[in-house]
Amino acid sequence: MSTYEYELIKMEPVSSDIDTVENILNEKGGEGFRFVAVQKFWTQDDYGQPIQRNFIVLEKKDEEEL
Repeated sequence: MSTYEYELIKMEPVSSDIDTVENILNEKGGEGFRFVAVQKFWTQDDYGQPIQRNFIVLEKKDEEEL
């Protein structure tokens, strides 16, 4: 049977460029994680202005022997 472990990594809105994403994927890929999606969530700041939050979703398959 296979189980899956998921990890969400919050991306900073301004400082997260493609090099940052590539470094995260290279680091986590070595731990067995693979890229699944970019998830976007909306919230509001203290002044009621909308803010978009981006998260990278990573998945790791854990094989279990029965």
